[in-house]
Formats: sequence, C-alpha cells, structure tokens
Amino acid sequence: NVVGFEKVTAQSNGLSMVSTPFSKSPATLDDVVGGQLSAGKTAVGADNVTLWNATNQAYETYWLKTSDSRWHDNAGNLATNTSISPAMGFWVLNRNATNETVVVSGDVGQQPVVTNHLISGLNLVSYPFSTVIDINSSAMTNGTTGKTAVGADNITLWDASNQAYVTYWLKTSDKKWHDNGGNLATNVTVGSGKGFWYLNRAASPFDWVEARPYTL
Repeated sequence: NVVGFEKVTAQSNGLSMVSTPFSKSPATLDDVVGGQLSAGKTAVGADNVTLWNATNQAYETYWLKTSDSRWHDNAGNLATNTSISPAMGFWVLNRNATNETVVVSGDVGQQPVVTNHLISGLNLVSYPFSTVIDINSSAMTNGTTGKTAVGADNITLWDASNQAYVTYWLKTSDKKWHDNGGNLATNVTVGSGKGFWYLNRAASPFDWVEARPYTL
C-alpha cells in the first residue's frame, strides 16, 4: 500500500474541524490521534476530540488523560470503540495558547470510488481522498436544491481563525454551490485534513459518490 501523512493544525484556544485522509487498522482515537495533544486529569482540563453521531444527531466527546496518555469518554472509560475513517470529520478542542500540530498518517485511499452515506439531517464528513477539491468540482451535487439557502442542502465549513461558520447552499437553477449572498462559491475547497458539515434536508438518505482523483 502507498502510505502518506499530513500535518493538521489545531487552533489555539479554540475549535478546529479536521479529518484524516488516510485509513488505519485499527482506527481508534489512540491510533489516529494518539498522545499528540495536551492531556489533563479531567475532560475540562484536557484537549478534547468530539465526533458526531449522525444517527442520533448528537455529539460524542473524548479527552486525553494524563495518567496513561490515552483517550477516554466522559464517563472515564477508554475510547476503545471509536473509529475514525477518511470519510469522517471531527472536532479538536485545543485549550492551549499556541497552535498544536497533529500528524495523521496511514494508507492512501486506493479505491476507485468511495461512497459516503448522508442521512437526513446533519452529517460531519470529509472528502475521502488525500487531496483537496473545489466543492463545485465535486460530486456533491445530487442533493436537495433550492431557491434559497433555507430550502436547499447546505455545506458548512469552519473558519478556525475566526471561530465562525461559513455556509454554502445548492442552487436549483445551476445545481452549484453558492454563498449566503447568492454568489457562486469559487475557490472553496474541502479535503486534505478538513472536515465539514453536510445538511441533508431530504427525509431520506442519499449517497455522495466520489471517484479517486489521482492515479497510484
């Protein structure tokens, strides 16, 4: 297999929405993130990683414990049942006054096609290959379109520097992504260590299918 790595930045004193473009086995938090962030004696004193349970539409938070440099859930149990794949996005809370770097590594995606199942509601996802792609060059155009942002599917990115969301919506007339001012989204990329929200407004799930953009 082709192996790769990437440096992901965790913003100081704040939240970063990140991902890993590489697959690992096993793929628990201890394997994907490990002890690279700052540990603490409690969840409120340590750096946190938060996953999104799309089925329950709820967060699941984990923290890095000082005594063993391993990830634990809020009940104090080892996070042995977590799994992070290249199709997932997740949050990192860095409690330090300086940026932290997390190196993610693993096998480069070799599948010719990757399918991400987007359920009704919010999905915290990532472009599944180890490169970036413009959202209007992606295959994320088969969702619900609308005449306004509130009627269409949304893609929401996190601006870690400003600790604020930036949202785009899928317009009916051209089936392309636009910003909240109605302008065509240009030079807006996802992938390569960045997670994002996808809001599926339909009552049923659908598949986002991406072809591998590189040769091996």
